[in-house]
Amino acid sequence: MYIVAVHNMSGDSAQMAKGLAAILGVTAYEARPRVTVAGGGPAVVASFADAQQAEECVVALHVAGFDPLCIDSSVLENDQNRFITQRLSFTAEAVKLWDHSGAELSVNYADVLLLLRGAGIVSHVQSETTTTKKFAVGRALATGGLMMRKKVTTTTASVNSERQPFCHLYAQDLPAIVLRQDGVDYACLGSERKLSREANFTWICCELRRLCSTACWDERLQTKPVLAQVLGPVFDPEVDLDLAITLVAASRLAAGVAK
Repeated sequence: MYIVAVHNMSGDSAQMAKGLAAILGVTAYEARPRVTVAGGGPAVVASFADAQQAEECVVALHVAGFDPLCIDSSVLENDQNRFITQRLSFTAEAVKLWDHSGAELSVNYADVLLLLRGAGIVSHVQSETTTTKKFAVGRALATGGLMMRKKVTTTTASVNSERQPFCHLYAQDLPAIVLRQDGVDYACLGSERKLSREANFTWICCELRRLCSTACWDERLQTKPVLAQVLGPVFDPEVDLDLAITLVAASRLAAGVAK
């Protein structure tokens, strides 16, 4: 699948909505949410199974004055091509990171181009089964009052959602480096270790932001509404988080990570 998005949007949203609607074959009302995304995008506007159709859409968007992105879903950023951090250490010039296998990366602070902070939304369905005894008129009549109750089993389901904060580092010629609040061994912080995972992760993110002073900092993907804005009506913020991350990272890196 080829996903087409627009980014770096600015100007009259009504006019942009009309222009986008003409390309997509929808109404301006339907197109408007795509051109009013926070930060000027990126925002997914279309997806195609055929590469040629995607390219034709990209050309049409260019002609209409939009700045399009086209992402091949087969090369999305994902955990198979990321460096998933378990431990890290801050030195004077670089951050050193280790994954679960013990593999090590060392990244100079000056080489970090982008720090992308966000949160995935994970939902868990919990089922609870309860059994109670209730008065059964039919049974009581049929047995002459010997059996007056019957067992009734009820199953109820509840959905609980939780945030999974992350921070991605991007540097030239390196895979995306991922830190997840639930995946870091905070014993590596030594005397800087805090009382909670949230406090530890926040401290790490703040230190990275301070030390990587030339890097772009982007924290838009921390809420489900913004994820939904980026992905549009077709994609699911819970299922398609990697697509949102890939789009925002590509947008910022393509723009030279301008602050």
